Amino acid sequence: MEPFNRSFIKYDGGLVRSANLPEHTEEQLLQKGLPFISSEDAVLGVRFQSFTNTGLIQAGDRKLLPIGYEWSPEDAILGLAADSGHLYSFHPSSGQCGFVNSDIRHFLSFLSSIRSFTAGQSQEDTMTIMSSAEAHERLAAFRRGEIIPKQPKQQGLDRTAELSRLRALLEEKDPLSLADEDHWWSCVLEQLEDGLL
Repeated sequence: MEPFNRSFIKYDGGLVRSANLPEHTEEQLLQKGLPFISSEDAVLGVRFQSFTNTGLIQAGDRKLLPIGYEWSPEDAILGLAADSGHLYSFHPSSGQCGFVNSDIRHFLSFLSSIRSFTAGQSQEDTMTIMSSAEAHERLAAFRRGEIIPKQPKQQGLDRTAELSRLRALLEEKDPLSLADEDHWWSCVLEQLEDGLL
């Protein structure tokens, strides 16, 4: 199962090679690409984009190959560090740069896990707005047996237990991603645990 969809963004070969990334990372960007994520499917505001006219970004003491962004390129650019391939979030307005993942494959896996978690937590029921006449007709149809009531929903997922499992999974796959409370994924999990996401 693909984490998002089957459309992929490929990156400029010269620019990718100039970053001297690990072989598997270079292969991901040049041959497989990164998933195209529509604004409706964006998880945590993340979207991938090829920044062919930007070149490498100087972010403090490291150079980053920009591969995407959070919410908008003005808010935060996601970039792979030259040589190591570690993923960072760079905020152009402040110049701050924060660690995200040690590998782009971990980042894709983590995004997919967060997407699954949030989908499992969302409510399936939607409210229907009816006029008084429509409501009376629906009630009459129910009394005539034309409408069968929905079966009660199964017990919902235990959010705290699911978040604990999610944290353990992320720590197992990429311990560096949660090694510091200021790292990107640490902040995301904290917001999920506080009910802010």
